[in-house]
Amino acid sequence: MDFSEKLEKGYKIAFWKDDPWSLEGRKRYEIALKKFRGLIEHPWLKELLKLDNIGLLDIGAGKGIGGVALAKTLIQQNCKVKLVMIDLRKSAVEDSLKFANEEKVEAEAFQMNAIEVHKLGKFNIVLMYGAILAHFDWWSLARLFASATMCLKEKGVIIIEEFDRVHAIFTAGFKNLIIENPRPDKLSISVHAGYDVIKGSYLRNFIRVKDWEVVTLPVNFRSISSIAAMLWLFVEDVDVASVDEENVYFVLGRESRNLLKPSILAGSPKILKRSSPWNISS
Repeated sequence: MDFSEKLEKGYKIAFWKDDPWSLEGRKRYEIALKKFRGLIEHPWLKELLKLDNIGLLDIGAGKGIGGVALAKTLIQQNCKVKLVMIDLRKSAVEDSLKFANEEKVEAEAFQMNAIEVHKLGKFNIVLMYGAILAHFDWWSLARLFASATMCLKEKGVIIIEEFDRVHAIFTAGFKNLIIENPRPDKLSISVHAGYDVIKGSYLRNFIRVKDWEVVTLPVNFRSISSIAAMLWLFVEDVDVASVDEENVYFVLGRESRNLLKPSILAGSPKILKRSSPWNISS
């Protein structure tokens, strides 16, 4: 089973509220609209509002909640927007186009690996919404940022909505067992299953209780400061915006440095090829 199939299975088991036609997903969409109405007041984005046309790329778009919400917000500011969405899951790509069409947003969608988005061209805004960075280990995160920032036009802005997971865990702790979906008919849980010291990923088993369907997925925990600091390697300037939601922030970057290109990070260092620490024999 490849990673896209594992993700597909994980989304079916867990309750991650990415379906815009569900009550919970619709609420998440309305919250996204509210967040973006505030975020477009940021000076970097206000400058982009002066453009006749805005190209918007949504990476890890899922079923389109974030990308469509930002596009709608820009359209309400009398901007003409062309939205491009990418995701690793085929079903999500299909649904994102359907949702964009319902919301009267001009859009294209592609099933592709996020670390290859630089192949799609240049955009004024690159978006990552919905805490998608949890799916990327530290090595793949560097590749993701290299590819995503290569997509920025001059004065282009990258927007990352993320959860300060390190702070949340430090203050509230992390449970070995978490209820992912509390609905009695769809009850699902996740449990700790291991740790990959090289990639920094925590492995979790996502389990649907009624039939004991299980998928193991890596989850990566980061602070907002670590995300912002790594992004700074790829862009000239970085900012962080708070929202009215505990531990949730927007990390913004502006102007790609165009130094660490995807081709430079295409290979793998020795430690990734070996996938375990070099053993020092006693």
